[in-house]
Amino acid sequence: MKTLTLSLVLCIAGFAAPCLTSGDACTERLATGKRHVRIYRTHALTGPAEPAPHLAYIMVHGMNRNADDYFAWTLASAAAAGRLDSTAAAAIHFKARTANGGDPVADGELYWNTESWKSGESAINGPESSFEAMDALVRAFADKSRFPNMKEIVVAGHSAGGQFVQRYAAANRIDPLPGLHIRYVVANPSSYVYMSPNRLRAGAACTQADGCNGPFVPYFDADNCTTYNRYRYGLDSLTGYAAKTGAETIRKQFAARRVIYLAGELDTNTADPSLDKSCPAQSQGPNRRERAVTFWNSMRLLFGARHLFGIAPGCGHSAVCVFAGPAGVKAVFGPFE
Repeated sequence: MKTLTLSLVLCIAGFAAPCLTSGDACTERLATGKRHVRIYRTHALTGPAEPAPHLAYIMVHGMNRNADDYFAWTLASAAAAGRLDSTAAAAIHFKARTANGGDPVADGELYWNTESWKSGESAINGPESSFEAMDALVRAFADKSRFPNMKEIVVAGHSAGGQFVQRYAAANRIDPLPGLHIRYVVANPSSYVYMSPNRLRAGAACTQADGCNGPFVPYFDADNCTTYNRYRYGLDSLTGYAAKTGAETIRKQFAARRVIYLAGELDTNTADPSLDKSCPAQSQGPNRRERAVTFWNSMRLLFGARHLFGIAPGCGHSAVCVFAGPAGVKAVFGPFE
């Protein structure tokens, strides 16, 4: 898939970009405090960029942490939009280690466990959080001495990366940036951080066109699912970066931010082993597509958010289908209505 995607990039668009491979040649160390994370990128993050891009497109990988594949799919998305020449594409790599091994890490490279990077927790080998690493990458693209024509930064993610992006959109403390717009594209996460302890009434459902046929009310099974509103599913007991932001600030700023939710039309498989089936996740709906449309409606109805929502036709739980397809291309490059 990676080889086919890169061939697609090179053949469809015919545009030149500084770096269009998903190997080490397109990687760079990005300093975060005293340590660093690895970034796949088309344009070097230090020194002036030629040609000077107008848009930064940052992608966050899923639970398998295959940032090289996600970088290739980001390039395919930019090629499908005909925007390779004006886009600085990047994919951040959140390494993870477990008791049985995990990702190889270089000296000084930050790493997390397989869950903590998704919600802005500090690294295992340093105080820097995964959200602070994203802050550093956003700031690098916002630096006008390096990217003088930069007008907009899109932070996008699929699956576990979608979880990361939705929580980062809610909790980060660097948006807005002077002279720049930041937009967040949240695709097919297993769960969301809710701004309210209320959940959709049992037996009710929501749609994109007609809203919800029942209200958002105190969760009926809260006595049995006592963690349903605990961070990272809600704003109780905040941890890490989000705790420093605070629940009231998160609630206020997230509703005002520029967020687009994408759901695969076919991402409804409740037997998917990667689907979060914990009771806090089940309080948000039975599958990813229903969780997405329900959460979007909760933001519209309870907080007046002007967030946008779209279905990716024919897509299941697939990052390349969503982001290189028409829904993803429109969400990243516009217009999306």
